[in-house]
Amino acid sequence: IVTGRIVPINVYCDDAQAIGLNFSVMFLAQGADLFIYQADVLHIAGSFSGEQIPASGEFTVRPLAGDRITIEYFEPQYVTSQPQVILNSIAYIYRGFEVSDEPLQPKSGNCEVNVNCEEGTQWQDEKNGVVKILTKVGPKYFYCTGTLVNTTSQDFSPLLLSASHCSTDFQGGISSAADYGKWIFYFKYESSGCTSTAADELTMVGADLLASSYSTSEIGSDFLLLQFPDAIPATYNPYYCGWDARENTSSSGACIHHPDGDIKKISTYSSALQSATWSSVAGTHWKVSWAATPNGHGVTEGGSSGSPLFSNDGLILGTLTGGESSCSNVSGSDFYGKLSYSWISNGITADKQLKPWLDQDNTGQLVVPGSYNERFAKAEFNAINTIIPVGGSADFQDLSSGMPDSWHWYFQGAEPSESTEQNPQGVVFNRYGLMNVKLVVRNAFSADSLVKEGYIDVRAVISPNPSPGYINILTGSDILQDMTIEVFDVHGKKVQLFEYSQPLSNSYSINLPEYGTMFFVKITRGNRIQTQKVIKVNTD
Repeated sequence: IVTGRIVPINVYCDDAQAIGLNFSVMFLAQGADLFIYQADVLHIAGSFSGEQIPASGEFTVRPLAGDRITIEYFEPQYVTSQPQVILNSIAYIYRGFEVSDEPLQPKSGNCEVNVNCEEGTQWQDEKNGVVKILTKVGPKYFYCTGTLVNTTSQDFSPLLLSASHCSTDFQGGISSAADYGKWIFYFKYESSGCTSTAADELTMVGADLLASSYSTSEIGSDFLLLQFPDAIPATYNPYYCGWDARENTSSSGACIHHPDGDIKKISTYSSALQSATWSSVAGTHWKVSWAATPNGHGVTEGGSSGSPLFSNDGLILGTLTGGESSCSNVSGSDFYGKLSYSWISNGITADKQLKPWLDQDNTGQLVVPGSYNERFAKAEFNAINTIIPVGGSADFQDLSSGMPDSWHWYFQGAEPSESTEQNPQGVVFNRYGLMNVKLVVRNAFSADSLVKEGYIDVRAVISPNPSPGYINILTGSDILQDMTIEVFDVHGKKVQLFEYSQPLSNSYSINLPEYGTMFFVKITRGNRIQTQKVIKVNTD
């Protein structure tokens, strides 16, 4: 690794629809960043910093579409420690990322209804609790759906409910603790409207198993409860869905899900749920039939497993095991493991029940509404001046919500490079270019971070101006990038060209052409371009 430079590493997997990366060891120096992106740079994972890497050093990056991706490591010039990065396996995705009229997105059945069509109008809160999951079971990967769930204490523990069979490969394999650490959870993976369009990919990686109905002989109500090791970022706008653990049916409601790993869809029902049996134990499931709606006829597909069945009050009644519905069989029924059965009926120990986790205080409460966590820390900031000369300073103002009690700032190309003050003042930027600023905030309940890329525009200083015939150009501390200085006359004709290959100097002096009184000086360094008018005066 060469400090102060960008180091790219290319990964090739012929004919893959997408590639995911599993690192057994990752240590990044403070201030360093890691990016993962596909060949055409349409999709980028990162930047990742050392703060985002689990203490174990194990780290998983969500799959990116295509058979070629690049790992890019950037280390600032001041860093002296060496990174440690070991890539120990690759997730080779051979289906589920088919290219269609929705660029680089999976394709579900054409009868499915986007969650932001009119059918989803009353479900705008609940949808923010539904998450797409890329599960890992040994060497195999599958799509499922899960839901954030509230608790009787409403402490906003990062709990996610899904289906037990999502942790199996149907051939006897079951996810290990290490596998759960590599599950990928996609938040807000939805189109912005009723038509199918590209979606954001806000992800978290890894979870811990709390409880499951899994049994080698009996599926029970088919539930799985996981806990994220970290708080869910406030920017994901997570909604903790409510639930009803009573044996109550509902005359109407919906399921929000990710069929085939596709963007978020909604299926609705308008006839009463029926108590049903999935395998040999009676009364473990709700049976539902879906209704036609203005924009299609929602059903379920592979990838919908584990999705929530909502009552007409917006409360979770069960999790999807499977069924017969499809776009070619819209009248087919589906079966959802009852939350009322998952409560205490799958076994006598806490790892077979929902109650010990959703009602830790043993209140006996069986109905809990959904809610947002208003105590979330959410990072936001601004700078008094965002355009400054090399060697100039900027003052920063914290605008975060959620009453954070700690702040950690990172300033690219600046002195100091970090600060723990709430509103840092007089931060001096010594390097020409567009500089990133990052803020991490925390309170007693959560943490959040915000990166504004290229936020501070640090301009080279050209002086004197007016000029007696020469100019000095101050570019500040070097970042080992090629640089060109071009001088144009008043007619736009290039009259001088100076090229510097990875120069080490912080300043440059050039003589302007003998003839002419006004020139335009263009400085190009990396992807940064600055142009400034210079007036030459007669000193005779």
